[in-house]
Formats: sequence, structure tokens, C-alpha cells
Amino acid sequence: MPHRGSMTLRRDPSKALQIGVLALLVISVALVGYWMADHVLHTRDVERRFTALYGDDAAAIAAIAEQSATRINRFLWEGGFFLAVLLGGMGVLTRTIRHDAELRRRQQNFLAAVSHEFKSPLASIRLAAETLVLRSNEPDSKRLGQRILEDGDRLLRMVDNLLQTTRLEEGRQRLAPAVTPIRSVAENAVAEVAERARLSSIEIALDVPADLTLSVDPAALETVLRNLLDNAIKACVAGDGRHVRVHGSRTADAIELAVTDDGLGFAPEDAAMIFEKFYRLGDEERRSMPGTGLGLYIVKRLVELSGARIEAHSDGSGTGATVTIRWPQVAS
Repeated sequence: MPHRGSMTLRRDPSKALQIGVLALLVISVALVGYWMADHVLHTRDVERRFTALYGDDAAAIAAIAEQSATRINRFLWEGGFFLAVLLGGMGVLTRTIRHDAELRRRQQNFLAAVSHEFKSPLASIRLAAETLVLRSNEPDSKRLGQRILEDGDRLLRMVDNLLQTTRLEEGRQRLAPAVTPIRSVAENAVAEVAERARLSSIEIALDVPADLTLSVDPAALETVLRNLLDNAIKACVAGDGRHVRVHGSRTADAIELAVTDDGLGFAPEDAAMIFEKFYRLGDEERRSMPGTGLGLYIVKRLVELSGARIEAHSDGSGTGATVTIRWPQVAS
């Protein structure tokens, strides 16, 4: 499994750039210090040789000593100036990195607090809507109550994604692997999105062998599949697609789980970008998919924590997409 520090740098290229620049400044300080010491030592060595050569000429020795002192002072002033600039740059960059880390921490705390505040009233609104749908005999009341339920579920999913992202960013996500039947988890995930798929005339096909098992956290796997299915449905709605397929298989050295849709698709060079936080397909064309851009980010993080690899493939806009997860350790 990749080291946590390397994973953090891959997730945050700006932090990697800051650390790289800081390392470059440290190396530059060392080189300037070496340059100063080397020139001072060389000048003094030349002074000693000339002193030995003109040992009987006091005037020549005095001139040589004065010239050496002038050169040494010049090297020290020039080198000192560059060192001061480099050290100042290191100080500013270090302060910036600390400020950025503090700002990120405050943002995460704010998102977590706001998400918790949203969740309670949303749950209450959803409960009231359920009661309205169950007790009302008027078609319009049932229809409006059902719409409130659907919008409430969408908002709750967004809040759950925000809370999940905060846990992942803070390293508080803990997985509890267990031998899990993948088809059972996939059926649960499909059931959660089935109504939304039906309302959008999207068919979900489940092609996972009943005996396919994997040592993985079942709750994390269900979250992964639910987010992948949610993203596939959104891609179908945005790209006029009609089919989503969940396929599981066992290869010689891995277990693979793929979710395929015939929706919006993306440019092949964006295959890695779609897993970035807040990235949404279609942003460049101003017809982006709905959502916060956190679903696939959460998927990637949970997949990495489970020791698996994830990749996405599409032949281009309008051709659909496939997201494939591979677990290298096959359950016995």
C-alpha cells in the first residue's frame, strides 16, 4: 500500500510544488554557502603563495593582503546578500505553507460543522414528507411529498459526501475488512438508486457472480458502488444515455469490479482528472453534470485505502465511460 505521505502529495499537487520549491531553496542556500567558503579559501591560499614568493618585499606583501581582503569582503557581501534573499524566500514559503494548512483545516472544520447542522433539519423534513405521502389521499399532495423526499435524499447524499470527505482528509476513516459477497453489496447499492434510474428511464444491469467474494469493508464498498452508480446515472442524464452496467469478475491475480454507462463520457486525457476533488465533467463546455464533484474523489480515496487501484476510460465525449476497480489480493 502506498505511503500516506506520498498519497497526500499526489492528492495535493500545490503542496508538492511548495515542498519542491522549499527543497530547491535549501539546496541553493547550501550551494551559495559552499561558493562563499570556496572563494574565501582559494583567495587565502593564493595570498599565502604570493606571500611566500615575495617574502622579502614588504610593499608587495601589503598590497597582496589588501587585495585579498577586498576580494574576501566582496565575496562575503555578495554571498551574504544571496543568502539573505534565499533565507527570506524560505521564510515566506514556510509561512505560506503553514497558513495554507491552517486555512484548509478551518475550511474542513467549517464544512463538517455546516454539514452536521444541515443533516438534522433535512432528516426532519424527510420524515414529515414521508408522513405526508403515507397519510394523504390527494394525488397532488402525494406528488409534492414525493418530490420533497427526492430532493431531501439528494441533499442528504450531498451532506454525507461532505462529511465523508472531511473524514478522509483528516485521516479519520477506518476500514474493517471482512469476507464480503460482492453481489449482495452491489444489489443494495443498485436498490438505493433504482428509483432515480427509473424516473430517468435508465436501465441498470447487474452482472456479478453470486460466489464472487472479497476481503473488504462492506460499508466502504457499498459507498463506492453507490457513488459510481450515482455518477453513472448523472452521466446518462447529461449525455442522453439509457444503460448502466455493473460487472464483476475474477482474473488470474485480481478481482475486478466495473461500472459502465453510455452517457456523457469524457476526453481520454481527462481520465485521471475526474477523480480530483470538486472536478465535474463538462465544466469546460459549461454543461457540467450536477453535483459537488466529491463522489468520485471519495471513491478513489476509499479504493486506495482498501489496497485497490481504480481507473476510468472513455473514448471521448458522448461515448460513455467505464470505471474499473482492481483488488490484487484475491480472496480464497
